[in-house]
Amino acid sequence: MFDRLSRDEIQPFIDWAAASEGSRLLVGCCGPSALFGEAAGAAGVDPVMLTVADVRESCFRPHRDPAAAGAKAARTLRAAVHQAESAERAPRMAVRVGPTVLVATDTPAGIDLARRLARFARPVLLLDETAAAFDATPMHPLPWPTSWGRLAAVQGTLGAFHATVERRQPLDLRACIHCMRCVPVCHTSAITPALRLRTERCDACGDCLQACGAVGAIRIPREERERIDAGQVVVVTGTGAPSGPARSGYHVLREPTPAAVEALAWKVFDLIGDFERPQYLRYDAEVCAGGAAGHRACGRCIPACPYEAIARDPRNLLRVAADQPACEGCGACVAVCPTSALTFTDPAGVALRARLAALLAPLPGGAGPAPVVAFHCPERGAEAFAEAGRAGRPYPASVLPVPMACLRHVSEADVLTALRHGAAGVALVGCAACPHGERHALIERLDLVRGLLEAFGAGGRVELIAGDGPEMIDRLATFAGGLGPPPVPWDGADATPAPSARQAVAEALGALIVATGREPGRTRVPATAAFAFPDVRVEGCTVCRTCVNVCPTHAFRHDEDRQTLELRQVACVNCGLCATACPESVITIQSEIFLARRALDYQVVVQDEALRCTRCGTPFGNRRAVDVIEAKLLGMPALLDTFAGRRRNFFRMCPNCRAVAATLEMQQGWEP
Repeated sequence: MFDRLSRDEIQPFIDWAAASEGSRLLVGCCGPSALFGEAAGAAGVDPVMLTVADVRESCFRPHRDPAAAGAKAARTLRAAVHQAESAERAPRMAVRVGPTVLVATDTPAGIDLARRLARFARPVLLLDETAAAFDATPMHPLPWPTSWGRLAAVQGTLGAFHATVERRQPLDLRACIHCMRCVPVCHTSAITPALRLRTERCDACGDCLQACGAVGAIRIPREERERIDAGQVVVVTGTGAPSGPARSGYHVLREPTPAAVEALAWKVFDLIGDFERPQYLRYDAEVCAGGAAGHRACGRCIPACPYEAIARDPRNLLRVAADQPACEGCGACVAVCPTSALTFTDPAGVALRARLAALLAPLPGGAGPAPVVAFHCPERGAEAFAEAGRAGRPYPASVLPVPMACLRHVSEADVLTALRHGAAGVALVGCAACPHGERHALIERLDLVRGLLEAFGAGGRVELIAGDGPEMIDRLATFAGGLGPPPVPWDGADATPAPSARQAVAEALGALIVATGREPGRTRVPATAAFAFPDVRVEGCTVCRTCVNVCPTHAFRHDEDRQTLELRQVACVNCGLCATACPESVITIQSEIFLARRALDYQVVVQDEALRCTRCGTPFGNRRAVDVIEAKLLGMPALLDTFAGRRRNFFRMCPNCRAVAATLEMQQGWEP
């Protein structure tokens, strides 16, 4: 127990941490978490063994009611204890980043950054050929590779970027010897002191070409493309141009003040060399819905990834492959994966659901208002809560912030799990413009959840709050203040986390059915949703088990003892494999989810019976399959004589008896 400021007693903390001997450490303090991380590292403690909870700024500063703030602190510390007890080190991967840094800029601040980077890196400077910001000042030659051009595209990952540069600027700085002869001969003043030829002023008189002579640094017209390889790419712009991919090693500086340039230089420096970074994804091909029986399916994760880090596996196109170095850990693929084949490493889905249960479990005595879960991103969402804590900006103490890798990491299972465990509502707080790109899939998931809740009479429980400032906290306060009692009061009796996202959804729907007393039945969902109702035309089904064999989630099963085809509808992920592979074409995928108790478990779809051999009575096959095969064959006029008389019942004999009967018929002259 330390009772002074953290910096005053940081050395005793280091001594205590060093003596922990591999124990997990939980720190509850108002000091900065980074300080404890550094101190624990100095004591040789693995970072995964340390959990820091700052309850002052998350609980007591923004909430003026001591009792309410204390209740929130109790929940926060309980969740932190659970996190400390269950935390596992995420897998790591080695990264090597070379010193080459491409700096693309339309402002002189980019030159300042290159000058700063040159102390420890090899800058390659790309000056925007359309920018007039450089024209007034002679600045060449510069001590680094420098050229005019336009950054057209950036591909690759940290340590291995490939930038495509387009050039139409006639004056090639790399060939230029900076003799300046071209400047005075240009009678239209098209060539600036910075050696940029302004093509809109050029009248193509050719005087500059003659002055340049054998140097050949001016080519009119010029249109080229070049690829530049670099460990990192930096865009310094004063025009607010689009940023491109938001990935590690790709930096965009839109307000290039001297302080910002210095900070960015240090950020680039920190990423040069050999180090490790987290591996964000795990992939289980065994439960992937990517395809079966030669048919491709699902693939929801591929368009969901903004970094093209997920693609069909070239060795097996029925599965996917994750490019771990390209992954930036936004969690979008994990959220859309309906089978949990893709899972996040920190936190894993099971760990997140367990943390929600610990956070939402009732407090002793049941005191306090119903909790509201606020999933937030590490950018604007985290900043909004941090600023509210620093400034004492009030919002309801019932709001419990839950950090996520990105809002797109929030799945319908996460939202429904929070409601199942007693949350009155769920808010998602994050950037107005997500650095990972558009959030169409997230919007669709939230609309789906809202539709399900409305079917149970529990609408208005889910809100997306996106912005760039403290007004998000005000909107969050309004949302939380307008919620009534939780739709699913939870007594904490069952806190076991569901093993998969789909099982979490099933448990939440079951809890909603019990709590509301409603069974809405077959409810429409969007065609793109990862839920559907496989409608089986019973009269045409032969119970051939094809649907059972191809279903990646075992939504279909066959009971051998009862000879039944059964369906657990809540497990259907709308991959369509059953309908595609069905040889009788009797399955139709309906854009519906069946909100009823019986849909949460297996229900009989088709009832069949085992067929007994007409000779020996041995059970074999199933009646529906034999009836269909027999009807098809006997419906062919050319085969009527083949299976006439004693041969009429060939298909109703077991394989052994059929072979004996066929042999006897052939001895009597039958030619099959």
